[in-house]
Amino acid sequence: MRWREDFLPGRPPDVSLSQHAWVTADDEVSFAVLGDNGSGRRNAMAVARRMARTYEQAPYGLVLLAGDISYYGHIDDRYDAVFTRPYRPLIDAGVTWELAVGNHDLEGAHGREVAAEAEAQLRRFGKTRSYYAARHGPLEVFVVDSGLLRAGGDGAAHQLDWLEGALAASTSPWRVALMHHPPYSSGRHGSSVRVRRAVEPVLAEGGVDVAFAGHDHHYERTTPQHGVTHVVTGGGCKLTLVGRSDFTAVAESVLHFMHVRIAGDRLDARAIAPDGRVVDAFTLRHPR
Repeated sequence: MRWREDFLPGRPPDVSLSQHAWVTADDEVSFAVLGDNGSGRRNAMAVARRMARTYEQAPYGLVLLAGDISYYGHIDDRYDAVFTRPYRPLIDAGVTWELAVGNHDLEGAHGREVAAEAEAQLRRFGKTRSYYAARHGPLEVFVVDSGLLRAGGDGAAHQLDWLEGALAASTSPWRVALMHHPPYSSGRHGSSVRVRRAVEPVLAEGGVDVAFAGHDHHYERTTPQHGVTHVVTGGGCKLTLVGRSDFTAVAESVLHFMHVRIAGDRLDARAIAPDGRVVDAFTLRHPR
């Protein structure tokens, strides 16, 4: 049970990484995916150290954050503890960060406070709104505000209209979605059925290959659902138990991040634990 919560101090990575050591080309890109990492304590530091070691062996120029980047306080008060200290080597190396807002979104009883927190997170990462698209070589990342979808109303409808149009206009050979609440999960919170109903037809029609999410603190990969592989990657610093569902390919309650490489018509992904163990590895191939 010692890995379940993350309250003890931790040691940040003590390494200097080569700047811009990765290769991004029209047909090649490498990136990491990290979710629910915002404690700034022992477990988060252990994952961050493994991320730095992985960069040394297989450099990547992009990190996708699946939300909950700050626990135990406001991002403006916790930024150094939850981001600068754990990821200083990657920051100094020039890595780019894409962000899906987590539970500090537009739902809940304290709407103004929650909205202010979401705006502060976006501002810290230079984002102008909570859903957007970003192109990196052959990859286009479609960031979805799943909290907005859960809240419903005009905001959700406008986002879905945007997503449908952005996917239809995309010329990227590889497309991934990034959100916080998982459409499919066998963990404590379970599948966000409202998000699934809203976004799944759009992702399938738009040719999305993988949808990354967090929120539940485990690792889980589904079998393809309407052509889309869903991955819960919420093991950035805390853990909760996970079971199995009829859609589960692999599931484990384990601290981890993901390393993904795209080269031509092949995507290779690994979920990596702090001790370097590969929790899961999978490959997707397709011509487009």
